[in-house]
Amino acid sequence: MVAGCGKTGPAGPAGPAGAQGSQGSTGATGPGGPKGPEGNANVMVDTFTLTSSKWAWNSQYSLETAPGTYVEYFTRYHDVALPAVTQGIIDSGMVLAYFIPNPLTIPVNWTPLPFQFLDGSGNFFYDVVFQVSVGQVELGYFFQQINSAGTLPVLSTYTIPTYTFKLVVISGSLTAQMKQQNVDVGNYDQVSHFLNLP
Repeated sequence: MVAGCGKTGPAGPAGPAGAQGSQGSTGATGPGGPKGPEGNANVMVDTFTLTSSKWAWNSQYSLETAPGTYVEYFTRYHDVALPAVTQGIIDSGMVLAYFIPNPLTIPVNWTPLPFQFLDGSGNFFYDVVFQVSVGQVELGYFFQQINSAGTLPVLSTYTIPTYTFKLVVISGSLTAQMKQQNVDVGNYDQVSHFLNLP
């Protein structure tokens, strides 16, 4: 008699587990990285370089010297669009401006604006200034004559050296803290340390 083909025998023992593929495996957790610098949402910094061709002609820089009386200088100027300069910043915050006056000999020396330097002739000052309005900072460059017998360079065609500028916009709350801590805003090292700037 022939045995039937439909009968099933008992299950055999389970085979050994196969090797695990490398794509599905997870390696050991590595050491944590160093803590990065803390950001500051209350500070905005803009650094840029201006060549002579980027200074337009002309604008004005004026100083009231007595009630109803002022002195005005025509300037070469450059406007910087800064949306961070709001009416709130103008009312209770602060906008600081710095530049590097002599990049050939001291390449990193942030000097505050306004800046005035006596020409070697003794006839005039070089002046670098800034003015703030909502959404904008205007940089100005001009000569201030101190000897009426001296001759000034022609500002409209004068080749202004290439300078690097840094503008710092600070909120009102931080401005108050800086005043409380007696931070000298004319000293960029103190400002950058307090604000944790790079």
